[in-house]
Amino acid sequence: MSLRIAVQTGFLVVLGFLGVAPPVEAQEAAFLAIVGDLAATPGGVAHDRMTASLAEWDRQLDALEAQLTSQAAGPGSERSFQLHIELAVAYRRRGRLDGALRHFDAAASLQPANSDVHVLRALTLEAAGNIVEGSQAFRAAWVRDVASPVKAYLVLQRTRNVETGDRERARDILRAAYDRILSGEQRSPAAPPFLTLDLVPDAFSPTPIAGEARLARVFSRLAAGRLDEAAAALLDRGSSSSPDDSALARIARAQAAEREGRLSDARREYVAALDGTLAGRHALYVGIARLAQVEGELGAAVDAFAHAVRLSPNNPVLRREFAAALVAADRFDEAFAELVAALLIAPGDADVLAAMGQMFLDTDRATEAIAPLRRALAMKADRYETHYALAVALSRAGQADEAAREFERFERLSRQALQDRRRVMTGQAGLNETQR
Repeated sequence: MSLRIAVQTGFLVVLGFLGVAPPVEAQEAAFLAIVGDLAATPGGVAHDRMTASLAEWDRQLDALEAQLTSQAAGPGSERSFQLHIELAVAYRRRGRLDGALRHFDAAASLQPANSDVHVLRALTLEAAGNIVEGSQAFRAAWVRDVASPVKAYLVLQRTRNVETGDRERARDILRAAYDRILSGEQRSPAAPPFLTLDLVPDAFSPTPIAGEARLARVFSRLAAGRLDEAAAALLDRGSSSSPDDSALARIARAQAAEREGRLSDARREYVAALDGTLAGRHALYVGIARLAQVEGELGAAVDAFAHAVRLSPNNPVLRREFAAALVAADRFDEAFAELVAALLIAPGDADVLAAMGQMFLDTDRATEAIAPLRRALAMKADRYETHYALAVALSRAGQADEAAREFERFERLSRQALQDRRRVMTGQAGLNETQR
């Protein structure tokens, strides 16, 4: 995937579920087109285009401010509320966080009971480095929508110093959502449940988009939302960075170190590559986490996975792997929250359901393991490993007859899978079999 196609694709995904005024939306698209062209024209031409685009973007924001002033119809006006939200989101993606917070606060004052605006405030406060107020905003969002499992998750996983009563109530909300998922009542969401507000979302690229030496500083500032600094960096000829110090070179060295078994060197290079990577940083964090696991550093693995999940919050596979790291660190309540979050994204994900069952099985809660394992098999009946886990759970729960039937299914399906693999290896499988 080219840089330009990747950036534009990610932009369309974000705008698909956040409202932005059309003129500002068009200007954001124009700016991202310039970002997409950076690899071809990284110097003065790109600087001039980017600077002109930012100036036009600011002019559009001023026009939207004037529209807000002329169309506001007094306290409680729905149109005024919507304009404040549009302006706040536009300021946030422009990297003008003070303006974003000013308008999110104004929107919250117009509709004090609105919950979603506090989530947007929290994400913006986090981006500004204000973790304490961000935590308070996540809690404010949940208090106004206490039945929301997404907001309950945010309180549990993104809020500091949660009182015991709030923590238990939030866990109860997640358990209730989990029960709905097991019963089949929970439908797949129409839009990704976990919002991101970055202009260039990290998750639109599954692999790192890293800069060569001439672009590393530009990419670093773009990823941080500091767009004016990114434009200025295009003309910065004073940097003494060599091609060997670029994010692109560091990733290549990390991959080579992994192949050669030099795991500490690989981790060090991946960490250094984070600064200078435009998007796909979550993949670097996953690499860092896995290497930390191999080296027995469970705390470092959990921290790296936590960063990855924040950058790519709507990836159920990533949340499942994060949950496994939390289980290894004996942090079962947090692991449960991550697996429920994964199921809120993809309620029918058989792998996540099986992971939930395995977690219960591994923590001597065989009875609780049965329901998610059965649900996983309802989604994907040929998972022979899940049949085995279910057989073990049933056996430990004293349900010997059902356990025997599941052991038999496991034996039959595992033999079939082995035969299929052998046929593929010997070239005897048909087209349909090789594409399983």
